[in-house]
Amino acid sequence: MLSRLDRYEEFLKTGYRAGFRRADEYSVEEVRPDLAERIARGAFTRVVFSGMGCSAIVSDVTGIFLNAADSGLEVHVFNDYEFPYLIPRSVVDDEGTLFIISSYSGHSEEPIRVLRALEGKYHRTLLLTSGGRLADLGRQLGVSIARWELSEPDREYPLFHVGQYFAILLDMFLRLKLIGQDHRAEVAALPDRLSTDFTPVHRELARTAASRSRDANLIMLASPKWHESLLKLAKMHFNEMAMVPAARNYFHEFCHSEVATLSDPERKHSVLLFRDDDDDVYTSGKMDNLVRLLTRDIPQNLNVAVTEVKLDQPSFMRKYFTALEFVQHMALDLGRYCDTRSRDLISEAAGNMWYHQSTIAADMSAASTA
Repeated sequence: MLSRLDRYEEFLKTGYRAGFRRADEYSVEEVRPDLAERIARGAFTRVVFSGMGCSAIVSDVTGIFLNAADSGLEVHVFNDYEFPYLIPRSVVDDEGTLFIISSYSGHSEEPIRVLRALEGKYHRTLLLTSGGRLADLGRQLGVSIARWELSEPDREYPLFHVGQYFAILLDMFLRLKLIGQDHRAEVAALPDRLSTDFTPVHRELARTAASRSRDANLIMLASPKWHESLLKLAKMHFNEMAMVPAARNYFHEFCHSEVATLSDPERKHSVLLFRDDDDDVYTSGKMDNLVRLLTRDIPQNLNVAVTEVKLDQPSFMRKYFTALEFVQHMALDLGRYCDTRSRDLISEAAGNMWYHQSTIAADMSAASTA
């Protein structure tokens, strides 16, 4: 099996854009007829997603997109199993709330704990998984299941496929009539759009940003729309692929507190500022001011670098996935520089050996001899 960075580079060349046209790689055959009927007649005005890591990140992206598209569907996301501290009780108890528990592998413990905690609400719960323990338990409990059926998944790093997950969810939600707007043509057009939206200038900027971020504290800033969707996923790419620490901050809150750490830092800091051309005048002016403060030719800024990434494409989808392509190239370049060898800390710390390299190798060996 190729190394993670070699697979990552190959995915960026051939898989990232292609995934948007594989929106049919899922199954809803195990969605119970009673739940399908309730969804179709508009019984649910709210979705609460639960999941860990990349299994949940597509929920954030989809939720922000549906909000931007004025879909009328309210979306909440939480990344734990102690949801009484994360979601209002009024939302949990509302019969108009549909729970979607997402676990790509189906082997993470936290989604299973969420499912058990939702006893009494299984009639409005949908599991989103490729199988594993979660699917087995769901069948035992009579819970509806929608299955990921990706034809070319990366077993170790499902975060590669967020674009395809996004395409699948929009197709699935339309098919189940959870949403009424049909976004399939816009999604299918993304590969062609990205071929012009992601320019050589973006690629060179990614190289520059990666160079500025070598051995530096990486700080990402954006307005709320992008903090909750783009920056959350970007942090995963920097953490898991480049294996470097990264922080994400709400832009305005950063200016009221964390910016003080850049007063005269001894360690290098790389600030990645995502600027949406739809940001209001106040935000835009405040961003201009921050850039001026941190790029002035003074000794205190010696260890501070600022990279501005403009989100000036004509739609949310094109802004998001152009920026994500930028992030992935930057993470690849930074990962090549750091050259950190994985020691499977995610699978071991999370207690999910399904993602462990030894498990993957054993499964591949068994499959080749079967």
